[in-house]
Order: sequence, then structure tokens, then C-alpha cells
Amino acid sequence: MNLLVVDDQRLSRAGLIKMIEWERLGLKLVGECSDGRQALEQIGDKEADIIITDVRMPVMDGLELIEKAKEQYEGLAFIVISGYDDYDYVRRSIHLTVDDYLLKPVDPQELNALLAKVARRHLERKRRTEAELTKWREQFFYFVLEGAYMQDETQLLAEFADLRFADAHDRFTAAVFESEWDKPSVCELLRPLVDRYGICVLRTRGVYLLIAAGAEATAERLAEDLTQVRRQDRHELRLTGIGSTVQGIVRLRDSIEQAFDAFAIKTSLPEPERDEPLTYEQLQASSPLLVPFDSAAEQEWTFHLRQGNREAALRKLDELLSVPAFAHPDIVDGSYHYALLRGTRELYEAGRLHETDFVEACRVAKSLPNLIGQETKRRAVHDFFGARLMADSETQAVETRQAVEKAKAYIDAHYCETIVLSELAQSSYMSPGYFSALFRQHTGKNFLEYVSHLRIERAKALIAADPGQKISDVALKCGYQDLKYFRKLFKRHTGMTPLSFKEDAAGAR
Repeated sequence: MNLLVVDDQRLSRAGLIKMIEWERLGLKLVGECSDGRQALEQIGDKEADIIITDVRMPVMDGLELIEKAKEQYEGLAFIVISGYDDYDYVRRSIHLTVDDYLLKPVDPQELNALLAKVARRHLERKRRTEAELTKWREQFFYFVLEGAYMQDETQLLAEFADLRFADAHDRFTAAVFESEWDKPSVCELLRPLVDRYGICVLRTRGVYLLIAAGAEATAERLAEDLTQVRRQDRHELRLTGIGSTVQGIVRLRDSIEQAFDAFAIKTSLPEPERDEPLTYEQLQASSPLLVPFDSAAEQEWTFHLRQGNREAALRKLDELLSVPAFAHPDIVDGSYHYALLRGTRELYEAGRLHETDFVEACRVAKSLPNLIGQETKRRAVHDFFGARLMADSETQAVETRQAVEKAKAYIDAHYCETIVLSELAQSSYMSPGYFSALFRQHTGKNFLEYVSHLRIERAKALIAADPGQKISDVALKCGYQDLKYFRKLFKRHTGMTPLSFKEDAAGAR
């Protein structure tokens, strides 16, 4: 944990620093400040966790520092030290909910005992914060998966920077797999990987998606680690497909798409060949042995799917599934699995299916080996797509436009509440990625940018109307639980911190 010492007396700061048992307490000195204003500017930059501050200082005293810092940052621990045995200061510091109050001269044993207690409390708060951060990470990667940032790289990088997950230019690799275990159990199963990568696990489309980031996050290394996990834990990870390693968060979606492609191929393989993970590089090296379709014909089919050309898509599907009579049965069976999952993903990402259809496609794929006869299997795949491709594209276009307008009206009325893109999209029977693209066409902003703009404009209006209210209260009124995130977002949109905006508003009254 990072500790900042604030005192206008240089010798007093040096004495405190010398007293602290840094290594035993797991603390790190990140800075010294001679007044509250200087400290307020450094808290965010130094990522301080604990502040030891004197009370009486020039420019800005310790209690004013605490009051203003609590408006801008969450989770800070404060220890107030003063040479003045003054009841008014003690009372004010207690009112400001500081962690404790020590009088000079400070007793080293008392100081270290207090720091140990503060550190324990801070770690508990940090665990709760980490749980909340995990939710933010999952939502972010879900947006990446669904293409919500495809047209806004700046927004992608800005949102990712707030997650404290990995460096934006690190290596990233995605993996898709099946498991009958619930998500908490799968996360526990993958815990050994945390020592090597930053990881995030999503449950989506009836499967699990694993995001790994870091210097060692290569497809080959991830395949080895997942194989090891699978062998040690009773084969709970199945049909694992791994995308290629990409450099930088902006290319992560490429790895995710490749992981889904490898997963689709994995489901089509004979049972003995499904055990070990399949990387996208192996898939490319083995093509056309593993990929059952001609590349040009497959691209033509997926084009018709994305465009919603029902008759053309079904006709091309029948051509793809018309394999020669002499073809090996395993290749024939594999073509049905591959077509089902590959085509479903194209329709889903084009906004023509929702997640329940994707889950149903996985169920149908698993049932194909139980069907008797190739014609029965071909008909099952054909009927799946035939039932889900709309014949009337004009009707669909009108319904889509109405759904986006309805969603926009809802956001305009409820933007200060928690609004989840995936839930909003599903209520309109669209994939989040497709919904996000349509929303941008309709409003000129993507979903996240639109909501953020409404909230920050509301925050500016609230502060201008009453500069005396706390920044933390303004953040809550605008839908932000995380004060640090609100502060970064406010500065990103306005070019100044909420505190500076507040001071300007107060001066203008």
C-alpha cells in the first residue's frame, strides 16, 4: 500500500518516515508534501492509499485537505497528527471520519500499531473494491466482444485505462470453452493462471470466454496452461478453442473471433480429437483438413447471412452441406457442426439473432450425433437457419429503427440510473454489438459516450446550481458509485476536475 506524508516541517516528515516499519507493514512511501494543496494534487498521481497529515499548515491545512480529498477520492485512509491538544481539531477530524488522531511527539510503537490496523481495514475495503472492479471489467470485455467499441478506439482505450487490468499494449489472447461448472467454480479452477496473466472470465452464448493479458499471454502458453488445468481437475474444461495472440487491447476482438472459430471446429471433430485445446494457428496450419468448407463459398454464405438474404443464404447452405458421397463420415458430420455454429455467430453479430438463439444452436449441435442419417442432420441445420432468417427485410428495418428510438427515449429519461447495454439490446431483440452500431448511426454517439455525455452535463448543471454540495453527492446523483472514475470521466469531458469546476462556479456567484 502507498503512503503519503504531509507536514510543513521537513524534520517532522523525516522523523515520521524513519519511525515506520515499512517492510513489515507492507507499506511504500510514494511522496512527501509540505501543505494540503500540494498533497491534494499528488494523491491521484501517486495513487496514495494512506495519508498521514499534520493539522496546521500554510496554504491548506490538514482538515481542509481531508474534506476536499474525500470529495474526489474513495477509500483513502487518514491519520491526523498535531502538536496542538485542541478539542476543536479532534472534534472536526472525528466528524470527517479520519482513521485516528495522534499527538506530537508521536510514539513509534503507537504509530506502527495504528498503521497495522489501518492497513488491515484498507485491505478489506480493497477486496470489496476489487469485486466491484471485476464487474466493470466483465462489462467492458462484454462490450469488446459485442463490438461496442469498433468505431471508437479512443473510447476503448479510455475505458480500458480505468480498469487496472493490464497495459493497453500488452499481449492479449482469448479462449472459448465449455464446462458444466458454474462461473464461480470455473474462476476458482483458473486461479493458478492469475500468477502469470491478468484474466477475466465471461459466461456468454452458452460457453465461457477467457481473456488473458500480459507479457506471457501467448496462445501456445495459454494452451499449455489450460491443458494442465484440465488434466488436474477432472477434465472440466472441454472443447477449448484459442485465438491468436494479438498486441494491444485494440486488436483483442480479432483474437475473440478466432477463438470462437476454433471452438466451432473443435465441436465438429470426432470425440477422441476434442480433448486438447485447438489454437487458431493450428487451425490455419491444418486447413483444409479441419475446415470443411471452401473459403470463397463460406464467405459468400456468411455475406448472405449478414445481409438477411434468406433464400440466397439457405441455397448456399445447401450447396455447402452437399458433400461428395465418398467423403469420410467424420468430415461430413463435422460440416454440420461447423455450419451451425459459424452461421449462428454471423447472424448474432449482425443483430439478426439474440443470445438465446446462440444457446439453442449449441444445444442442436450437441444433439446432431444422436440423429440418424446424413439427410436428417442436414435438415436440422437447414431448418434452424430457415426459422431464424426473416423474409421481410423492410419490416425488420422499420422494427429496428423503432426499437432504437424507444431505447434512446428510455436512456434520456433514466440516464442517472444503472443502464446495462446488453439488457437494453436484449429487450430490443438485438445483439449488443449490433444495437450499439445502430445507436451510433441514430445519435452520432456510441451508447457509452451518449450516456456519459448526459451524465456529465447533468453533473455540471448540479454543481453550477449549488457549488456548496459535495462532489461525491453529485456523482451519486448522476449514476456514478465510483468517485475516482467519475473524476476521470468529468476531466475527460470538460478538461478540468470536478473540484476546479466547483471552485469556478463558486467564484462566479
